[in-house]
Amino acid sequence: MKTPSLVALPLLVALSLGAGLAACGADEESPVAPVAGGGSGPDDQGGGDTSDTSDANAEDGSGTDADTTEPDDTTADDVDSPDSGSGGDADTDSGDDATDGSVEGPECTVDDECPPRSVCVEGACVRVCTTDAQCDDLNPCSLDRCVEGFCVAEPITPLIPDEVEGDCVAEACVEGVLQEVTDVTDTPADDAIACTVERCQGRFPARTNEHSFCDDGDDLNGFELCVPSEGGCTTGDAPPWVCADFDPGYERDEVCGDGQDNDGDGLADEDCTCEFGSTQRCFVGPPNAREVGGCLDGVQQCINRDAPRWSECRGGLLPQAEICDTKDNDCNGCVDDLEDCAPLYACPDEDFARPLRFYPLDGTALFDREPDSAEWTWTVIAPPNSATRTVEDPTNPVTRLYLDVSGDYQVSLSVRDEKGDLYGCSWVVHVAGSGLRVEMRWNTFGRVDMDFHLHRSGSTRGFCTDDDCYYANCIRSTRAWGYDPSPGTECGRTGGTCNNPRLDIDNISGFDPENINLDNPNDGDSFRVMAHMFSGSATTDPVVSIYCGGTLQAVLGEAPDGVGLNRSGGGCQGQTWRVADVQMSVNPSTGATTCEVDVLENASGDWDVRTNSAAY
Repeated sequence: MKTPSLVALPLLVALSLGAGLAACGADEESPVAPVAGGGSGPDDQGGGDTSDTSDANAEDGSGTDADTTEPDDTTADDVDSPDSGSGGDADTDSGDDATDGSVEGPECTVDDECPPRSVCVEGACVRVCTTDAQCDDLNPCSLDRCVEGFCVAEPITPLIPDEVEGDCVAEACVEGVLQEVTDVTDTPADDAIACTVERCQGRFPARTNEHSFCDDGDDLNGFELCVPSEGGCTTGDAPPWVCADFDPGYERDEVCGDGQDNDGDGLADEDCTCEFGSTQRCFVGPPNAREVGGCLDGVQQCINRDAPRWSECRGGLLPQAEICDTKDNDCNGCVDDLEDCAPLYACPDEDFARPLRFYPLDGTALFDREPDSAEWTWTVIAPPNSATRTVEDPTNPVTRLYLDVSGDYQVSLSVRDEKGDLYGCSWVVHVAGSGLRVEMRWNTFGRVDMDFHLHRSGSTRGFCTDDDCYYANCIRSTRAWGYDPSPGTECGRTGGTCNNPRLDIDNISGFDPENINLDNPNDGDSFRVMAHMFSGSATTDPVVSIYCGGTLQAVLGEAPDGVGLNRSGGGCQGQTWRVADVQMSVNPSTGATTCEVDVLENASGDWDVRTNSAAY
C-alpha cells in the first residue's frame, strides 16, 4: 500500500461525495454476526472451512432449512461481519411495498389488522377516504387523490426550488421520488480570485486556473500568464510552480460508448443504447482529466430492460482543489502547482483489498500528530450494494473499515490540529476477489429470507442437489466439483485453505449480502446463478452482482427492473429466479479471468421466474 498522508488545505477541502444505499445480512442457520468493533480482525476472518460435515438437509429439492449450527458459530464460515442492524425474524413480515400507485400500509388478512381508516385489500392495508386531503402523504412528487373511496398516488414532476445555489445539484422528482440531480447551470459564485473560473465538474463545484484571461493577442510580448497569487497577469518566465492552461476537453455533443461526459452535463453516455445488465467504467469529470493524477473512474450499469440505458456513474474520484500533498488533486497534469508548496506528506490515489475482511486505518501514520492533539474525522462512501456506512469509530485516529462487498470504497480523513489548521486526504480502496464471485442483496431484509444458488458447469441436473452450491451443502462441507482449495488468504484466513466453491454468508435476518465464490474456474466453465425466496411473503426485489477476475460484469434486478418475488417455500419450492449463465474465460499464460454473462429470460422475454420448480 502506498501510505496515505495529509496536508493543509488552502481554502477549502474539496472531497467529492456520493452515496450508496444498500441492505445486506448474516447467516441463515446461525445467530446474527457480532456487532461492529466487537469482532476479531482480519486474521480471524473465516471462509470455506475444509472440515466436511453432513448436509444441512436433504438435497432432493423438497427439504427445508434445518438449524444444524451450534450456538457459537456466528457466521457461515467464521466470517467476522459487523451487524448493521437487523430486522425481525424472517417470518414476521411487517409491511409491503406499495403497488399500482396506491398508498399502502402493513400486510394483513382482515380489516381489523389495519390502522384506523384503512381496510385490507389483497393482503395489504389501504387507506380509505372521502376527500383528496385525507390522502396527502407529504410526498411532493406524487399527486394524492381519493378515487372511489381509496387513496391513489400518481407520480408528478413539479418544479422544485433549488435550496442551495452554486452547488451544481438541484432537487427534482424522478419516477415519483424526490432526488438530487446534476445541474451544471447551478455554477458556484465568482470567488473574486483573479485568473480563475468557477464551473461544475459533473455535480461538484470546482475552480480552475485560466491563463487565457491574460492573452492580449500581441505575439511580440508572447503569451502572458495569469498568476492567481500575484493578482493578475505577468510576462516573461513563469514561476516554476505555474501549470500550463488545462483544456477540459468538453465537446458540444455526447459521444456514445466511451463512458465519459463529453458535453459537460454531468452524465456519461446518456441517451446511449447498451446491453441490458452490463456494466462499464465511467467518468463524469472533464474528459481530459480522466485517469490523470488523482482522478479515477466510477462504474455505471445498463438498466431499464424494455429500453436499455446507462445509469448514473457511481464511485470514482473527480477533480478536487489542489493541495500540497505530492498528488495532482485537480487532475490538470501538474502536481502541487501551488506557490510555496513544500509537501511534507503524501496522499495516495488508491489501494487494493479483498472482500469480507477489515481494512486497517491509522491516521497517526498519515499525519504526524498526537492522537489527543487533533480532531479526527473519517468518512466513507461505500459501493451501492454495501451495508457499510462508516468506519468503526469515525473520530478515532486508529480504526478500521469492514469491506462487506466487492467494489470501490472512497475513504477520507480530515484532521484539525491544535492551531485550528485543517488537513485532509482521500483515496479509493478497490475491493475484489479472484475467479468468479456472485453477490445477492434484497430490499426486504429481516422480513424475507432469500437463498442464493450456483449450479455447476457441465450438468443440467436440478437445483437443490449436489450439482448446486447453496446453504444446505456449500457452507462447511466440500463439494466434489474437482476444484482445488484456495489458500486461506482468499477468504480472509491467516492459515488453512478455502473450499471451491463456497457460500461465505447465508443471511437470514442481517444486512450482509449472500455471496458464492469459486476462485479457480477452468477456461470454458459455465455456471448458472439462481435466487430463491425461502420464507416470508413481502414482495421482494433481489439484486445480483456478478464479478469475474475482480471486475464487475453485470448487475441484475435493480430498479426499474425489479423481479418482484412474493411466494416462498422450503427447499427449492416457492418462487425461484434463474438469473444468468456465466461463461468463464481463463488466459492459460497469465491466469487472468474474464467472463460473458447471458441474462436468462422466459418465453415472454421477462425474468425467468418459476414456481415450485427445481429444474435446471
